[in-house]
Amino acid sequence: MPKRKTRVGEAALFRLLRTIAEMKAAKGRWPYTRELLEHLRMWGYGQDVLEEAVRRGLVERYEGRCGSRRPCVFNKLTERGEAILKLMG
Repeated sequence: MPKRKTRVGEAALFRLLRTIAEMKAAKGRWPYTRELLEHLRMWGYGQDVLEEAVRRGLVERYEGRCGSRRPCVFNKLTERGEAILKLMG
């Protein structure tokens, strides 16, 4: 099955960046993907927005552990993502 192409709006990218930063500030750690998409209430489109942010170099994804049990993929703002967030205010 070919990968679907979805147009991602700038507002959605900004919302994603802002949400990642807010969750980091509130929890003291970067959010993992399931937690982030649940907070945004956007599963399918949210994954597309996240992939676009990674492609543009705004978000970095890395593997870690959620608590002590299961592996998770965490989402961290890059320097470029933080700069964009500051510019957009």
